[in-house]
Amino acid sequence: MSGVGPSDFSRFHLALIPPETLELIRSRLDIVELVGEYVPLTRAGRNMKARCPFHQERSPSFIVSPERQTFHCFGCGEGGDAFSFVMKSESLSFMEAAEKLALRAGVKIEADRELGPADKERIRIREANEFAALHYHELLKKDAAAESARAYAAKRHLSKASVEGFLLGFAPRNGTLVGAATKKGFTADLLVKSGLAAKRADGSLRDYFFDRFMFPIRDVKGAFVGFGGRTLGDGEPKYLNTAETPAFSKSKVLYGLYEGLAETRKARKAHLMEGYMDVIASHQHGLKTACAPLGTALTPEHALLIKRYADAVAIVFDADNAGQNAAVRGAETALESGLTTRVASVPEGKDPDEFLHAKGLAAFQAALNEAQDLVAFKTELLIKRVGELTPEAKSAIAKDVMSTIVRCPDEILKDEWVRRLASRLGLNEESLRRSGGKLIPQSARRQTVASAPAPGSTAVKAAVLPVGDLQLLGVLFKTPASASEVLTSDLESASAREIVAALCALPLEGKWGPRLLDALQPAERAVASRLLGDELGYDDPDIYLRALLGKRRMQRRVKEIEPFVVSGKDPGLRDEYHRLVAQLKGTKR
Repeated sequence: MSGVGPSDFSRFHLALIPPETLELIRSRLDIVELVGEYVPLTRAGRNMKARCPFHQERSPSFIVSPERQTFHCFGCGEGGDAFSFVMKSESLSFMEAAEKLALRAGVKIEADRELGPADKERIRIREANEFAALHYHELLKKDAAAESARAYAAKRHLSKASVEGFLLGFAPRNGTLVGAATKKGFTADLLVKSGLAAKRADGSLRDYFFDRFMFPIRDVKGAFVGFGGRTLGDGEPKYLNTAETPAFSKSKVLYGLYEGLAETRKARKAHLMEGYMDVIASHQHGLKTACAPLGTALTPEHALLIKRYADAVAIVFDADNAGQNAAVRGAETALESGLTTRVASVPEGKDPDEFLHAKGLAAFQAALNEAQDLVAFKTELLIKRVGELTPEAKSAIAKDVMSTIVRCPDEILKDEWVRRLASRLGLNEESLRRSGGKLIPQSARRQTVASAPAPGSTAVKAAVLPVGDLQLLGVLFKTPASASEVLTSDLESASAREIVAALCALPLEGKWGPRLLDALQPAERAVASRLLGDELGYDDPDIYLRALLGKRRMQRRVKEIEPFVVSGKDPGLRDEYHRLVAQLKGTKR
């Protein structure tokens, strides 16, 4: 649903999901509990406060209202209800967010629509993958032919909890999946499309994976989308991944991200490893923020995926040249996306898997604490490789590192990095800036992930309302049952009138805040979201509202009769005019 605005999706989803189903989901959710799983919340009067998960800030300006079940950031303007929060946090369409929250609330969605053929096929492929994952897992645990796979698991120090948590499995040499899946109702065409089977020359089917230790791959929503298989013999390739399918693209999936999603959200940080075993070892030792690309370099899509849940990433690849080069490439992609990026080196030339099993988490964490920012890491790496810092070597290193610096979207960081690079190489700072300037046009032509709006974004330009309208709406939201007392003439702006009209039309029992936001256009929705999140309190909002309305009506009446009093055309209005002016000034006539 890219390009669908907040209230657009509200109208769209009402055609797909019965309103009573949406209300049931909302009634079973607590937005404070939901948001608290993504960011730590602290009490702020009647509301909860946090640093906004959608933009970087030092002082918390992100408010969650337990009473109204809404959120709003006074820094970046994001706001809405539980559905909006999940859409923005995980870059989901409304339907995807609704399905996720319905599962959480224990509500079954029966959408008023028929799925298209492509949707049905993707769902069926995921079902086939889930069946295969369970099939391989059971074989690993119980099949006599899986002894070599169980020995491999023991040799790699895989705990029972890791085997169960990642649903690790075994694909036997003789191939048993096709027969089992066919009996379960999966067609031959579907098994081939899902990458679980391949056709022989005679047209018969065989298992795609055989004699391999199996790593099921799950997307960020937990769906089984593919597999990685490590050979248990001398076969090639050593690792074999599912090919691209309608449900799987390795450039968009990170292994282990789903399994550690809760920890990644809380820490707002991810640790990017090189392979399956590095990720599993990290999780097994307690570092559950570890994830890995699937045998490919980090892509802009991977970086965007990380940005949904984290603000920073540490790249932890192997210590050999290939691993270091991959770390630099991955870090540059992450940097370009706007992630705070650091690169860590594993001591003793080991990979994370080996080091964790040999030294433990504390020693590994110490190495992570020594992680350098990308520019420092790349500079020292290049200096180490050239040996003697000749003028030619300095020039080559400077050009290489500057090509990284210009990719950073943060101007302050770029400025600091140029100063440091000049100092480290003993070069003139201004000459570095000039060389960097020559690289900028090419970089600027490349659209980065950071420059694109995140899918599901709810931030829109809020309608501009007069201060008086904002004040009145702020009080009215504290006593919504009084909305019928507000006249159209009490409000100066059309946007304020739309908000009040929507409020008057709502059933106000229970969680009315999200229902109000659903009923508004994007610009008015942004205003209402901000006002729903304010922390102002009134001893008696009903009395304050009536006083405010009385004052506004007197002000309006004064403006109406003032021309007649000044011109002397209607002397009879003079007494009323002076009485109203005196009342507005708070003085007796």
